[in-house]
Amino acid sequence: MLDARPAGTPHIATADIPVPNWGRQVVSEFGTASWNRRDADEISQTIPHHIVLLSFKPINNRESRLGGTRLRTASAASGACEIIPAGADHWARWHDPKEVAAFSLSQVWLDRLAQSDLDLPGATVNSDALPLVDRRVALLGAMVRDELRTGSHATMGMLELDSLLNLVGIHLIRQYGAIKPQKDLGGLSDRQLGKVRDYMAAHLADGVKLEEVAGLIGLSSSQLMRSFRRSTGTSPHQYFMRLRLDQARTMIVSGPLALAEIALECGFSSQSHLTSIMRREDGLTPGALRG
Repeated sequence: MLDARPAGTPHIATADIPVPNWGRQVVSEFGTASWNRRDADEISQTIPHHIVLLSFKPINNRESRLGGTRLRTASAASGACEIIPAGADHWARWHDPKEVAAFSLSQVWLDRLAQSDLDLPGATVNSDALPLVDRRVALLGAMVRDELRTGSHATMGMLELDSLLNLVGIHLIRQYGAIKPQKDLGGLSDRQLGKVRDYMAAHLADGVKLEEVAGLIGLSSSQLMRSFRRSTGTSPHQYFMRLRLDQARTMIVSGPLALAEIALECGFSSQSHLTSIMRREDGLTPGALRG
């Protein structure tokens, strides 16, 4: 897509488009995750979203201004991240091509997360938007890149996206805000776990959202993730993928349907998607299973 901006004019981020779609992007009702590559450029933003950027390339003499302060210049090794608080008047310019994973999180949603999960009146994120090292952000950003840069139409399931945004949100509140001890939830009851599993099993083809699953048993999304892992040793997203794979295996071994049809019925975007996931998780392919 051609850029119609006059030369020397910064890209303007907006509440509707908090992270420019310069690569691949997946969108939730409360945030986005994207993988972007961009030549030298500049950007200006004052939006009600928190922005978290992870750079996969070194940052050389990046210029920025936050809240009308003086111009700042910073450099950092690859793997550094930048956190821009919601509502901040922020401008930045970079002089070399960049590759980043980016998250945007709505302030309204982050407030709800703080209230429901951490007994806080709201969420505060204190950061000066300068490059820093954050291992949790590096891990989550790498997950986004791995998902979105693979194949010509790479995307991400809603359950996986919701889970990632929840992990980023809780981390921002804990690491960069004023926090008091949170409630320590136990695992799910057998009844709760059964209800979640039945719901997932009924929606293998069309997918599920984390908030929908959590609402079934009266928990917030982040509460579900912690309690679910305590009960099963895995995340809701990984558990859901396992259900899809198990159903696909059963259909491959016992049914006459073509592998492409089985893939779609079990929620995979294509036969090649099913093959890739099955090879990664189980070390075999649908063709090998069918013999």
